[in-house]
Amino acid sequence: MNTFTRKTLYAAIAGAATIGVASTAQAVNVSQDGLGQVLIYPYYTAKNNATGQAFNTLMSVVNTTSSTKAVKVRFREGRNSVEVLDFNVFLSPFDVWTAAITPTATGGGQIATADKSCTIPSFTSGVPVPFRTLGLEATDNADSRTAEGYIEVFEMATETGTTAAKALHVAGVPACGITDAGALADSAAPSGGLFGGVTIVNPAGGGAFSESATALANFNPTKAYSSTGDTSPKYEDAVPVSNVIQGGTLFSSVWGNGQNAVTAVLLANAVTNEYVLDAGSKSQTSWIITHPTKYAYVNGAVAVAPFTKLYVSGKGACELTFAIVYNREEGSPQTVIGTDFSPQVPGAPGPTICWESNSVNFNGGNIFGSANAYSLTTAFSNGWATFGFNDPVSAAAVHSMTPLSTTGFNLTSGVAAPATVTYYGLPIIGFAAQTFNNDAIVVSGKSYLSTFGATFVHHKTTKIQ
Repeated sequence: MNTFTRKTLYAAIAGAATIGVASTAQAVNVSQDGLGQVLIYPYYTAKNNATGQAFNTLMSVVNTTSSTKAVKVRFREGRNSVEVLDFNVFLSPFDVWTAAITPTATGGGQIATADKSCTIPSFTSGVPVPFRTLGLEATDNADSRTAEGYIEVFEMATETGTTAAKALHVAGVPACGITDAGALADSAAPSGGLFGGVTIVNPAGGGAFSESATALANFNPTKAYSSTGDTSPKYEDAVPVSNVIQGGTLFSSVWGNGQNAVTAVLLANAVTNEYVLDAGSKSQTSWIITHPTKYAYVNGAVAVAPFTKLYVSGKGACELTFAIVYNREEGSPQTVIGTDFSPQVPGAPGPTICWESNSVNFNGGNIFGSANAYSLTTAFSNGWATFGFNDPVSAAAVHSMTPLSTTGFNLTSGVAAPATVTYYGLPIIGFAAQTFNNDAIVVSGKSYLSTFGATFVHHKTTKIQ
């Protein structure tokens, strides 16, 4: 493990401005303590599992600071990241806002909250608001598309004055009555300090899966309050500088836009995790792989690096990948670069990841009943696997991006120097989900359903050369 002092790290970050390669000491990064200005929740679902039992997703946003915050909450469906709902939430000091995503009668998603925190527009306590299909293309606009995706939370501003007073809880209840005009007038610079997470539960079938949001720190130091329905804030509003640590080096890179800076800090050349497929416990494993910034790269005239394919309605924007699957007993690894295991026919196409939020299901398990699914077949019953985003056989690195300039800081010596580098991979957040079902356990003469769920955050490989 590489070790370094905070003093050395802070000095390195501050040095970015000093030597002139990075034009500002403000640089977006994935927060190491989970607190940030922007939160990205890798997956929500209100789909049905294989037995027809619906999932609910329970979410929270936590303000750990003594300031009042205006945050934008945005839901994006999982195929092409089309926004299906957004609204503003006002978090008073040390406040928590919670909500539940549940299925509609037509198979879509909807949100309801009984939380007291102020919102624009206001929710009626416990009354669900359906997600909307207005932004979906006509050829693929069923309500069911809104039933799974991911969530973004942007801190827009710190609120002061009348807005802060109206958001403050008195005996557990705020006065509210906040207006967009008032919030804009009372807004000040954001300060971070947010965290959050979701729990995906299946009330009828049992089991729960929890996941923490990925937090981005130092996103933008400027206040940016926007009304509900405004497309801002978004990733391109980030400062166009990223900080990424690989080994003992901090790479501080300048990009042409904020979107690339956010993508850079989320890049993974590969993700690694475990899988369990034991027959005795009827285990299943699904990996959620979400590309939070993909939509900005695949919906223009041409695909933009690090992506290579344009989005096609109903088919997605499919990127070639590979998988290497191991068992638990040092068994020979199975390399999946096509439709079968090695040895492969040279040049055979590999498995593809097509959507913004994907469910990679081992042996077809599909825990969450995802419509955005890919099945990875293995003869092993349990073990671990690597899912990679550049060809492991050839020297080709089709998924990569190059910054305008970079400074490399040695975190041991503190020495900084300009560097020419390439970042490899695709922007990834996600987790592995596992289920265990022992039918029923008899305790003191009573039968109890024995269904369990577990989640494990992906281990990402960073590659900067």
